[in-house]
Amino acid sequence: MVRWTSGELNNYVGTTTSGLGSEQRIHGPNKTWTHSVIMTTGQFTSDGLTNDLIIRWTDGETTMYRDTRMNNLGTEIMIAPPA
Repeated sequence: MVRWTSGELNNYVGTTTSGLGSEQRIHGPNKTWTHSVIMTTGQFTSDGLTNDLIIRWTDGETTMYRDTRMNNLGTEIMIAPPA
């Protein structure tokens, strides 16, 4: 998952040590997303899939997008409120 300086968010499906997978745009340029500081993907829920996205924003809020799929961020859950 890559967040560009414009706020565009892309996923690279099938990435391996051999190279990047195919690019899939989650959303285009977006000013809100320029405020993301750190992102990580992984399996943070009990569905058995590595399809969750956790983001820390510039105001300290931490959000998880559960069940992220192609072109869809999934369900947003606030983990920690803004500072």
